[in-house]
Amino acid sequence: PRSTLFPYTTLFRSLMQMLGELGAEPDPDDPGRTLLETIELIIPHQANKTMILNLAGKAGLSADQLYFNVERMGNVSAASIPIAVYDAVRDGVITEPVRVFAPGFGAGAVGGYAVMRIDPGIVADEVVLDLLQDTDRHAAAAAGSTSDDIRAAFGE
Repeated sequence: PRSTLFPYTTLFRSLMQMLGELGAEPDPDDPGRTLLETIELIIPHQANKTMILNLAGKAGLSADQLYFNVERMGNVSAASIPIAVYDAVRDGVITEPVRVFAPGFGAGAVGGYAVMRIDPGIVADEVVLDLLQDTDRHAAAAAGSTSDDIRAAFGE
């Protein structure tokens, strides 16, 4: 039987492998430095803040290097990193172009990461579409409810 530490140790190994890869790659903008040395912000998958902070601490990363929005958003699965990038810009954490390391982990001991330069100037503002204009609302109300439409369709 596997111990309850299995997922944690597997994630730790994955994170260490990711950091090792970044430490072995030269920075494309400054070949005298590693890619790891030029990471300015870490935006991890927002699954479990406590676990990620523990993993990061064991890997030698400090909490102030990481951005979290899980308290506000919860775990929104695969969308957690893009939403957190948007929120980091909105919250003023990203105010100029920065290099971001975004590690993600999933079920079945799956992990991956992206290193990207995020420029807040090209992060789109939130747009909330009003799909039903006022005239459409009045027409929908006059036509009856969805239940009325279903009854009509089935001849009840």
